[in-house]
Amino acid sequence: MNILVVDDDVELCTLLSRFLEKHGYTVYSAADALQALDILERHEVGLVISDYRMPHMDGIQFTEMLKADPRHQGTSVILMTGNADGNVHDKGLRKGVAMTLEKPLDFNQLLNLVRFAE
Repeated sequence: MNILVVDDDVELCTLLSRFLEKHGYTVYSAADALQALDILERHEVGLVISDYRMPHMDGIQFTEMLKADPRHQGTSVILMTGNADGNVHDKGLRKGVAMTLEKPLDFNQLLNLVRFAE
């Protein structure tokens, strides 16, 4: 499965990409939603792991754009947030986010969710 990691924190994006690649996944990364949309035009992706707070648009707005495209309606989205506010989780679920994870991430929990999404 191909995975797209979207986060403006370059260090976290790199760590996640390397971790997932080590477990056999092909990973694309983007620093914001606009770069992510460009990658999605060129590559087939089965899962998106996106930060909530990013430049240009947040992760929920990005999910809405993703799900509006018939090619990506079946793409699962995991939203990462440092915001413990339950509103982010609830709003994300209503807009097509499959799961919300709190930062700092538990990489083993994330890996289990990725495997479940396959």
